[in-house]
Amino acid sequence: MAASASVTAVPATQSKRPIWLAILAVLYVLLGIVTAIPQLYYVFYYANLVAASPHANLLGQVWYWYGTQVDTGALSKDSGTMAGALLDAFFLGPLYIASGIGLWGRRPWVRQVGLLTAGGALYAILYFIFVYSLDNLHSVTNLLTFWATTLPYLALPVWLLTTLLVRRDLFAPRSAKV
Repeated sequence: MAASASVTAVPATQSKRPIWLAILAVLYVLLGIVTAIPQLYYVFYYANLVAASPHANLLGQVWYWYGTQVDTGALSKDSGTMAGALLDAFFLGPLYIASGIGLWGRRPWVRQVGLLTAGGALYAILYFIFVYSLDNLHSVTNLLTFWATTLPYLALPVWLLTTLLVRRDLFAPRSAKV
């Protein structure tokens, strides 16, 4: 009895996950899925292992639609696009998913992984935006869809970075939350 009286209970507000954090976590897992899978498809497309056409599998049809209706550059096979696809499929996609899981569980390790994720994502999307704005914007056939699919890749790393730097207390080690 005496031992249980000396244990301090964690306030309910500290143990609950804020709704905005849950939304951010889910968005990052979804971002990982919608980044890694199509970019991995592009890697296979680049290697001539799959097709991008209206008669291909579902991913090939979506890739073909995007390449004909939004950005014709998506159907090109150049080394720069391939490098970006490799980065997204094997580095950023998995980091997005890991960050989402860490945010959901409010794990202490998400601070380091999340900072790496936000930094890599900001670099990649800013590079993409500048390259397209300066060199390849002519290949975009639908500006509204192009920017609607590009801007979340800019907004989410800023939100993640702000969360990890401003709300560090949410990710303190469990033993420190007494």
